[in-house]
Amino acid sequence: MRRSRILAITVLLLASCRREPAVPAEFKPPADGRLSEEQVHMYLEGKKGMESAESRWVGERVREARMAGLSGGIDRKIMDSRRQILRSLEERRRALADSAKQAEVDRQIAEVRRLLQGAPPEVSPAMRHNAELVARMEEKKP
Repeated sequence: MRRSRILAITVLLLASCRREPAVPAEFKPPADGRLSEEQVHMYLEGKKGMESAESRWVGERVREARMAGLSGGIDRKIMDSRRQILRSLEERRRALADSAKQAEVDRQIAEVRRLLQGAPPEVSPAMRHNAELVARMEEKKP
């Protein structure tokens, strides 16, 4: 009987001493919207569970950053192409003697200049930071 009491007391003590899982703190995204190196590293390594609010937020910011990087590169290529077309049209214009052909090239030049005025929208400093950070860390990744 004494043995069963000791066993019962031991079981009760062990049960009362067990640790309850800590309740994770509620995630609050940074006010500036910037990712940290650690967050990007954990995301790229797949080490954060996708069930947490922080993981979902980081995943969304990484995808946005990748898109900003891609669209920024495309925008730069488009603008470079337009500048090259403008130079080509201006050279062609100087070589033309026919006033009707000059007028046509002048219209084309005006259109390309108009397109060059419509620069792509600026991205926020946080988006720029995140895009640069993600690109840099993806380059490092083996």
